[in-house]
Amino acid sequence: MKNKTTLIILLVILIHFTALSPISSTEVPRSFFVDLTNGQPHSIIVVGKNAASMDLISGNMIITKIQSEAYYEDFVYVTISGTKTFEASNDQLITIDPSTMILTWTDNKGNSGSFSYGQSIEKINLRFITTDVNNLKIFVNNNQNPINVVSPENNRNIILSQDYSLNLLDNTPTLLGLYQSGGNIKFNIVFNKKQPGAFQEVKINIWEPEKLLTNDQILLETTAKNNNIILVGGPVANRLVANLVQSGKSKVDWYNSEGEIEYIPNGLYPGRDVIIVAGSDREKTRNAVVKLLNS
Repeated sequence: MKNKTTLIILLVILIHFTALSPISSTEVPRSFFVDLTNGQPHSIIVVGKNAASMDLISGNMIITKIQSEAYYEDFVYVTISGTKTFEASNDQLITIDPSTMILTWTDNKGNSGSFSYGQSIEKINLRFITTDVNNLKIFVNNNQNPINVVSPENNRNIILSQDYSLNLLDNTPTLLGLYQSGGNIKFNIVFNKKQPGAFQEVKINIWEPEKLLTNDQILLETTAKNNNIILVGGPVANRLVANLVQSGKSKVDWYNSEGEIEYIPNGLYPGRDVIIVAGSDREKTRNAVVKLLNS
C-alpha cells in the first residue's frame, strides 16, 4: 500500500512538472534556408504528389518563410578623399583642414558621392624650411623631428600621416628647381581616409519562387544533392518521408503527431540536411507549418 501511495505521489509530481515545462521545439537555423554569405535560397520544399491540396498550400506558405530569410548583411567601408592646392612661405605655419575641401566618398560596393565637412576634422599643421633647395624640411604639427625630403625635385610625393600625403608642385617654372632658397613652396595636399561604414542588410528578391516547390515524384537528384530539403506531410502523404521512417532516420511517430518539425542532418545526401514538417493528418501538418513560419 505504501509503495502504491509513493508511486501515485511520484506520478502526480511528474504530471505537474510536465505541465509547467514547455514542450521543446526544433530550432531550424537560418543557414538551412539560405546561404548566409549571399542570402540566396538553398532549400527546396517537397510535398507528396498525391497529397491533399492543403499540403500544397502549406508548401506555398513555407515559400514566404524562405523569402523572409533571403537577405545578407555586409560591412561597408567608406573612403573619403579630397585635394587642394596650397602655397606657404619659408618658416610659415600653415593649417590643413579637410573642412575647407570638397571631398568625395566611395564605398567598397561602387557607390560614390561628394560632400563638405561641416566642422574641422583631422587638422594638421605644416611648416616648411626652404633655405636648402636640395633638402626640404617639413615640420608636421610642430614636431621637432622634421621630414627631410632629399632632392625634392625628384621626390615630390611625400607621406605626411596615415591620412595625408603631399605632392610638391613647381613654383618656379622659369627657373631650375622647385623653389628658390628661402622662397615659397607650392603643393597639393591629398586627404585620403578609409573608415568603417556600417552593416547593411541586402534583401534578395526571389524572382521565381515557384522553383522552390516540387513534389516527391519529380524531385531531381541533382536538386536534392545541392539543396537542403523541406518535406511537407507525413509518411502516408510524402514518399520521401516514408523512406526516412523506414531507414530509421526519422524518429517521430508521425501517425500520432500533433504537428512537429524534425531536423535530420545529412537526411538524403551527405552535407545536405532535411526537415520534416508534418503531423498525423493535414490539419496537424498545418500546425507544424505554422510553427515553422513563426520560428
